[in-house]
Amino acid sequence: MRSVSFGVALVIAPLLLAGLCAGQGVQREIADADIDRAIDQAKRFLFAEQRRDGGWVMFHRTVPNGGYTAIAAFALLEAGESPNDPKVAKALEALVAVPTPNVYVISLRVMALSRIVAAHAQSPYREQLVKDVAWLTADAARQGGAWGYGGPQSSGDNSCSQFALLALWEADRAGIEIDPRLIRLVERTWLQRQRRDGGWTYAAQAPRDVKSTVSMTTAGIASLYICQDLLSNTCRPYTHKRKTDAAWKFLAANLPPDYHDNGYLAFCVQRVGMASGRKRIAGLDWFSVGARKLAEPDPRGRSYRGEWGKYVRASFELIFLTRGRLPLTFNKLEHGRESEWNFHARDVPHFTEFMRRKFEQRMRWRIVKITDTVDAMLDAPILLVTGTRAPDFSDEQWGKLREYTLRGGTLLMVPTHDSGAFLKTAKDRLSELYADQRRLGAVGSAQPESAGGAGEHYTLEPLPEAHPLYSVHRKIDKGHVRAPMWGVSDGTRLLAVVCKRDICCSWQRRDVVNRSRKDDFTLGVNLFRYATGANSLGRQLRAVFAARGRGARDRAKVAWVAHDGTWYTQPYALKSLSEKLMAENRVALDVTVGAALEFDELKGHDLVWMTGSSQLSVTDRQRDALKEYIDSGGTVFINAVGGSPRFNQSADAMLRKLFADEEVVRGYVVANSPLMTGRCGDFRGPKLTRLQRTSAWRKVAPSASPPHRVYDRSGRIVVIHATHGVHDTLDGHTAHGALSYMPDSARDIAANVVLYALTQRPEN
Repeated sequence: MRSVSFGVALVIAPLLLAGLCAGQGVQREIADADIDRAIDQAKRFLFAEQRRDGGWVMFHRTVPNGGYTAIAAFALLEAGESPNDPKVAKALEALVAVPTPNVYVISLRVMALSRIVAAHAQSPYREQLVKDVAWLTADAARQGGAWGYGGPQSSGDNSCSQFALLALWEADRAGIEIDPRLIRLVERTWLQRQRRDGGWTYAAQAPRDVKSTVSMTTAGIASLYICQDLLSNTCRPYTHKRKTDAAWKFLAANLPPDYHDNGYLAFCVQRVGMASGRKRIAGLDWFSVGARKLAEPDPRGRSYRGEWGKYVRASFELIFLTRGRLPLTFNKLEHGRESEWNFHARDVPHFTEFMRRKFEQRMRWRIVKITDTVDAMLDAPILLVTGTRAPDFSDEQWGKLREYTLRGGTLLMVPTHDSGAFLKTAKDRLSELYADQRRLGAVGSAQPESAGGAGEHYTLEPLPEAHPLYSVHRKIDKGHVRAPMWGVSDGTRLLAVVCKRDICCSWQRRDVVNRSRKDDFTLGVNLFRYATGANSLGRQLRAVFAARGRGARDRAKVAWVAHDGTWYTQPYALKSLSEKLMAENRVALDVTVGAALEFDELKGHDLVWMTGSSQLSVTDRQRDALKEYIDSGGTVFINAVGGSPRFNQSADAMLRKLFADEEVVRGYVVANSPLMTGRCGDFRGPKLTRLQRTSAWRKVAPSASPPHRVYDRSGRIVVIHATHGVHDTLDGHTAHGALSYMPDSARDIAANVVLYALTQRPEN
């Protein structure tokens, strides 16, 4: 048994043995709600400024005719606006009608139309897209893969050239064939134009006394990454890595911390950040730093003043915020020498592009360091660790990886080129990594570990042929033989997976023709669909709440009880709930983890928290202790993790015996209950209306039932039995096959349970 306090606004310290601990308040992070507001504000501004003919017009001597319409239309499509929306459709009509053959306008039009054609191959805009690509590529090879304002031009500047390449990249993603020989010329030109300091200038060849610029250097780096993605089909390291390293060195020394004050530079930074997958550029978490400023509330509203006019500034900011918050497929872990962990440098970007095309959902990927915080790792549902040799992690770093998995992430370890040393170390360390969790999970179990009790979990075991990882999206015949895998489960989901086969090599090669390598892509999709439960993704696993910055006005004592029924899963679930309650209600949680089902341990707690995913068995004495707690004024919350039928059936049987001799009304929660309205005494919790459910639950039950069964004694709800998962999604992850509420809805449900329990405080 372990008592833990959550009396802070945000908890960031690593959790203790039980997965829970007290934390310290930190500076408020940018929340999704802040970014949503800024995105909506920019869209409203652009729509409000749209002319009757569908375009945007403003006089500026350096912006070509149609330029404002091109960038505004592209930004709105990037922000998720439908091309079928009347205003957007009108904008596209105006964009297609622009007559001026200017490389910026044509490139932006290609990018905008590519977004539409990528989703709808038979779109009527395809014909215009093909014409524009032909305009960009005609004579481009003879001009050395460079562009000027009027099209291909050997002496064209780097700004025009980068926009043309961006357009060709987007066209390729829309299925328009781009000659790889042209891309090789483009790559050669960018390499030739790089200066001794590692950077690039606006002009093709500037005098020596002209300094390289940050914006053009980001353009140069991003262009080289784009060329890699369009050309790379081998498992060899990038030939020109020394060139990109020099460019990164220049950027690290020259990127200003307030880069976001320049809309174009913000656009450039997000482009190179996403192309490279880097979370940090020049030591800055580029998206968090930029988004915190651009989404900062301003009572006067944003003016969008900028060098090329307000429409350009608003569009650049809209693109920055929208792209930076796209959901991630994988985080790839940087550790040791780059030649070891990043031998396949474009594996994850190629796989992410495969996912985007297959599911028609925009995604991104990222690189995080082993020295980063666990919070940074939690931005993606899967953390990929690869290596050519045994990973040299300290015990503290292995602890980070464990914490990542316990907080909802899935660890995937893949040996590069089938490295035996990497595979052995991964298996050896994972076999012992969860020893504390095994011991704590066995508390309350009536069975010994060898008999199949809770202690059998948190061990590394070979995955059988029938495991969903070999079939959840598409079945891989004899996958367990071709790609043997081992996994660590907490009883509800896999926390960590080791794959013997180097599937990342196939991703690097972009080989989806060879059956064996195509299966490696399928296995990656299976891993992603399993880890996310095939549910839609948010920007990150962990929730960020807009903390009020004030202390707790009340404390809720919660007893998370140990029992025989796989009670110890998702150990960070109550941490996330605590953050929400503290931010929105100034209520701190004091949690007793592993409390015994004995009255002396339960008394004094406002709420008993019972969760499980397997059959619940309680003795007569334990049941009597629970009844004595209820009689003293306590409230009990019982939840079947993932909607487990075995747990629900056994919990029902226990409750029927518990109230066998009493007149207790058993039913479902009603609409005007405090549990639904959130009106709990002086507290105001969320109003539960449209609760979101996992795809697995929606598949088996298109219509949802009320979220709780309740036991009412003389007008007071004494037991709340949630038959579908709440506890298991509080930490932000959604497991494969879980019949659960989605994280935001689960947190709303749980918050009202705690607030209601506070209004029914038992006598101590």
